[in-house]
Amino acid sequence: MKQAVVIKSKSYGIHLILNPDMEFEDLTQAVISKFKEAGSFFKNASIGISFEGYALTVEQEYDLIAAIESYTSVNIICIMEQDKIKEACVLAQTEAYVRQRVVNHAICHYGSLKPGDDIQSKTGIVIIGDVPKGAKVTAGGSIVVFGALDGLAQAGAYGDHNAYIAALSIDTGQIQIGSILYIPQAKAEKGKNKGGFFRKKKAEEGPAPQIAHVCDGHVIMEPYTKDLF
Repeated sequence: MKQAVVIKSKSYGIHLILNPDMEFEDLTQAVISKFKEAGSFFKNASIGISFEGYALTVEQEYDLIAAIESYTSVNIICIMEQDKIKEACVLAQTEAYVRQRVVNHAICHYGSLKPGDDIQSKTGIVIIGDVPKGAKVTAGGSIVVFGALDGLAQAGAYGDHNAYIAALSIDTGQIQIGSILYIPQAKAEKGKNKGGFFRKKKAEEGPAPQIAHVCDGHVIMEPYTKDLF
């Protein structure tokens, strides 16, 4: 008989092979049981996850993640797709930063936003996915995006200039921290005003986490490194 769930270890975390012939409710219980059996192995682990076999909807993926996190001490930080596995090392670096500075006081949104979406929080926000052009994220604390940030983002919305915005890639000039607007370098030079600088990573550099924060009264953007602060 075909197993309900098979767990395979990957460089980014775990890969679940799910029986496509089962009812989703039964499959969920099987996943919970499987993780309980392997509880000591995954204890307090922060990992990425991917799925195979069962044609899961986005809602079902979130339901499985919620079930795993409710019945175990596992922390699922992202859903990996087969064509995005190369980004796993970048996700791991950024995840360590998030756990240290954001997660304890942040809400977590699983999945990419859509144009027109408007996510708001009085605390920090962690987005597991992309923020496309036309989407908006507003947080009283800091914002961390496990994906591309192309939309509008405001951190420190209640006046906290110690907040910051971090993402795997940032390609937007629509950033604000507290009351300070981010001014891309080209615009600043044209207006002869001081402002932040906009650093686009070179194509050959590959994915590189970036962070925007306040320095000397201006919002600046730079690559994230472990010794940045």
